[in-house]
Amino acid sequence: MASHDQGSSSITHKSFSRPDDEMDYDHGQAAAISLRGEPVWRSELTPGWSWDEDIKPYADGLEACPMTHREYVVGGRIRYQMTDGNEIEASAGDLLFIPPGHRAWVVGDQPCILLDW
Repeated sequence: MASHDQGSSSITHKSFSRPDDEMDYDHGQAAAISLRGEPVWRSELTPGWSWDEDIKPYADGLEACPMTHREYVVGGRIRYQMTDGNEIEASAGDLLFIPPGHRAWVVGDQPCILLDW
C-alpha cells in the first residue's frame, strides 16, 4: 500500500454556513470557503441568472468569462456556450471542466446549485 504524505495529519473542517467570502448577484449568490489556501465556491443561481446579465456588466468589457472552472452540479440545470459556439447543458450529478471563453445561463425554473474549485 502506498503512503500519501500530505505534510500534515490534521483534518481541515469548514462550512459554507460561515464562508470566507460571499458574492451577491441579481439572480443568486455565491459563497467561498478556503481549504488550505484553495477556494471552493458554492453558488445558488436562480432562474434568470446569466453571465451576460449578472457578471458581464462588472467584467471590464469582456464578452466571455476569462476563468477556468471545475464544477459539480448539485441541482438544477445550466447551459454553457463557448466563444466558438460549442454548447453543453449540465444537470445534477454532472462534473465539468470549463476553459476560459464561455458564457452561461440557468435553464428551467429551478435554481442551479454548483460547487466550483
